[in-house]
Amino acid sequence: MLSGFCIIFGALLYAERCCAFLRNPSRTSRATTPLHSLTDKVSHPIPAFLTQSFNTECDNTNRPPSLNILLRSIQQLTYSGSDIRGYFVDHSRFGSLASVAHEIGKVQLHYPALTPLAAYCLGHALADQLLLEHSEDEIIQVAIGQDPRLHGKRLVDSFARGAEAADPKVHVVYTGISTTPACAAFVSLHHCHAGVMVTASHLPFYRNGFKIFYRSGGMTLPVLQDLGARAGTILNQWFSAGILPPASGGVEVRCSAHVSYMPAYAESLKRAVIQNVGRENKPLEGLKIVFNPGNGAGGFFYDVLKDLGADVLGSIHLEPDGNFPNGVPNPEYEPMLSSTIRACEASGADLGIMLDTDADRCGFVTRGKDGIYEPLNRNRLIALLGVMFAESSPGCAFVTDSVTSEGLSTFLKGLGLTHVRYVKGYMNVISKAKELTESGELNAEVAIETSGHCAMKENSYLDDGTYTAVKVVSLLAKQRATQQCPSLLDLISSMPEMDEISELRMPVFDKSIETMREVFDLCALTMEDQSSMPSNTWETDTENLEGIRIRTGNNQFLMLRKSLHDPIISLQIEARSVEEARATIVKPLLQIFKDEEQIVNNLDLSVLEQY
Repeated sequence: MLSGFCIIFGALLYAERCCAFLRNPSRTSRATTPLHSLTDKVSHPIPAFLTQSFNTECDNTNRPPSLNILLRSIQQLTYSGSDIRGYFVDHSRFGSLASVAHEIGKVQLHYPALTPLAAYCLGHALADQLLLEHSEDEIIQVAIGQDPRLHGKRLVDSFARGAEAADPKVHVVYTGISTTPACAAFVSLHHCHAGVMVTASHLPFYRNGFKIFYRSGGMTLPVLQDLGARAGTILNQWFSAGILPPASGGVEVRCSAHVSYMPAYAESLKRAVIQNVGRENKPLEGLKIVFNPGNGAGGFFYDVLKDLGADVLGSIHLEPDGNFPNGVPNPEYEPMLSSTIRACEASGADLGIMLDTDADRCGFVTRGKDGIYEPLNRNRLIALLGVMFAESSPGCAFVTDSVTSEGLSTFLKGLGLTHVRYVKGYMNVISKAKELTESGELNAEVAIETSGHCAMKENSYLDDGTYTAVKVVSLLAKQRATQQCPSLLDLISSMPEMDEISELRMPVFDKSIETMREVFDLCALTMEDQSSMPSNTWETDTENLEGIRIRTGNNQFLMLRKSLHDPIISLQIEARSVEEARATIVKPLLQIFKDEEQIVNNLDLSVLEQY
């Protein structure tokens, strides 16, 4: 009896403290710089702790260690890239913020910790940003969706509660299982002021994150850093209160409304196919398509294809499942590619379509000349889109990431198109395409990464794997109707291709991003020195904007760059054969790296040694 009374009394005390804190007007204190004025730097002073290394041996901030851990975890989540990604770490719904720091400390992490507490603070911070952008009497609406990850609802609930706690004018609507392109479209269609997708894309099930879209576009680094600084302020206030913000524990999502925007988005894709094919009634009739969303969020596209007349009976892995029983969906991964090929062989499909977890990337499988199914992705996919746009928008430009092949550049130029090779990161290529188009310098119709991220001007530069699928399947339907071409691969058969295409990933031993950056600089310098020697056949690509890219002759190249999110140095190789890659790229590279003690002591070269 006594223990029961204590539990009830404790719960009432906790509720009273939460209510007292939420009534405190200081919670709404905000920096006053609106988002549109954020350019190349954070708009207000960065807290001192953010300028310190996470591994600093000295703490001069005079804060409790637990608060430093929590603040630095938010810093790590928001001070690089255009997305928020971390390792999900759960914690109790009740208790102190120090207990969250202890939960983080229990896990050996090589990635930032993403907790429900961090989600709450980030949600509050996003609401603060939006409130500054809009008039005082305007209702601010935020749409939030998730991929099937099992902890997605826990993060959604915390984020939504944080956003709505910022001001009664902020209303959050939960869209359930959604896709990233759909969440971005909800914003562009003015269904909401911001869209949030809880996803870690193709990363393992224990990772999660946020992709955030504003009416002005996707997340940029200055806006992300501003979000992190605001979230740190909110966290400080809760730490002072001594309690955790309220949460549902992943059982439910508490917000203003649960809505379903996905059917409207699916209808927009259907209209796009009808327009591209030029036939209103069953434009995909007669096509056999294997669709594989990999148990991710993109399963809705099955009904889109079916309703348009396609035979999709051979499709696989359609149901959303956060355990990812068939592997995490990634069109570049061999397991997903192999299972799609097997399904295509079993059903005699004309085309296989693969989506990643949140459906903003895609890849394809189709028959080659000999009837054997082959991948239609990476450089091949870009080339095929080039064929389409050379006809619909002659002389336009394609902005790609940095690792596209020499053969692709030759092919696109042969179509009369301009190829702008930029840097990796889907927001980077999209921003560059917008910049070139808006300035009038070029008409950049397509911004695309070899990974399958693709945004088209005709689709408002929305990064959308399903829209890319719309373009490819529409082209196939038109080709079949006119019997012009037996295989889509025939349309790009003149593109020079290498038999050996590999990415070798070399981690640093201490798993530190800072060490990786320092070692990369040394690697790049040694490679540049080597290519400058008169006796060497290597030629540094001086127009390359990311890492170091070296041509080795006959459309072959190697490229060394830093990973966007991990403490890994990536080596991209394209050569006529494995033997030639080993002789002209890997062995010479291994030798010059082994001559540098700092590289040997810090970088795992085993993948080069085993090549």
